[in-house]
Amino acid sequence: MRVVLVSFILFSSALSGCLEVPLNPCEDDECFPLSSDALNALLSVSDSFNVLKLSDDYDMLRIETSSVIEIQNQIVSIDWSVGKDDSKNLSSIALRYNIANAAVDTEVIEGTEITNVRIGNVWFEGRDALPEYNDPFYEIARLASENPDGLWPPFNFDTTDFSNLDWQITGDILSLQQVATGTNGTHTIILELGGSPPMILGIEIYDGEGTDFSLSVDVGESASIILRDNLVRTPIQFIPQNNSVINDEIQTWSGTIPNGVSEADPSELEFHARIGSLNNSESLALMNFNDGILNVTIDDQTWWEFFWMDVDLDDLVSGGDFYNIRTNSTTDVTISVFDIWADTWTDDLF
Repeated sequence: MRVVLVSFILFSSALSGCLEVPLNPCEDDECFPLSSDALNALLSVSDSFNVLKLSDDYDMLRIETSSVIEIQNQIVSIDWSVGKDDSKNLSSIALRYNIANAAVDTEVIEGTEITNVRIGNVWFEGRDALPEYNDPFYEIARLASENPDGLWPPFNFDTTDFSNLDWQITGDILSLQQVATGTNGTHTIILELGGSPPMILGIEIYDGEGTDFSLSVDVGESASIILRDNLVRTPIQFIPQNNSVINDEIQTWSGTIPNGVSEADPSELEFHARIGSLNNSESLALMNFNDGILNVTIDDQTWWEFFWMDVDLDDLVSGGDFYNIRTNSTTDVTISVFDIWADTWTDDLF
């Protein structure tokens, strides 16, 4: 089960959309250096920049974007970095944005039993007992198709909008790198191309008023993903709802584990009925998930019943599983989950 990272961000309509990258082949004597007419001919093809085609062609791929836009008189800075390494079954999605006084800087690397999560500059180690590797570019495309009104990384880029400009093109024959600069009267557009036939490796757009956009493409070893180990461990993302129901003097907490939670071995998790503050508490009663169901009478002669149902019968704690906790105690408690693997409570902030 993939860890859910983000499904939110703000982009202008010109740069947002679902995923729709090499340019069409040109004649050898036209590829380097490109003439303005030759570049316009290549850009006039509607799918000259196609991220899914890039993902098909390269096992190791990273695409990064940076956007500075204005929304409701607020300047918003947004950076995305999405990468994959098919040989390692790893994907990486990073997001950094600043709007007013709010800021987010996070990254998730997943696809194997060990996952990495970055918050700011600090890395944590997570785990997934049932890892499922998915190409992140196709996954974003799927999510965008299911929610076309959502806001996603701005990987969809229509080169035909800039296929009739007067380009100034420079290049380095040894590296086969070319840089093309043009203007449409309101924006300056800079394209970086590499290889033969040339492939778009970078896009920059400036309007002179601060609402800028850039995109870069890395393939091969430069797109490598590093999975770190021996980090501080982070617990699974399951915090029980503490809205109890009282009926015939029996207090009950029940619910389902949310979808998107990384699967975990049931022996690694415990239900606790806690009293006191989160930082200074004790448990009145507890049950290891591996027990499935447990009835216990504590010192004050009140009883507690814990129940976890493996709904999908995968022998793991996972999204959709049902839990139910009942007691005749009137003590004010918090139902919490202790993650033994991470040695911390799932409702602790880190």
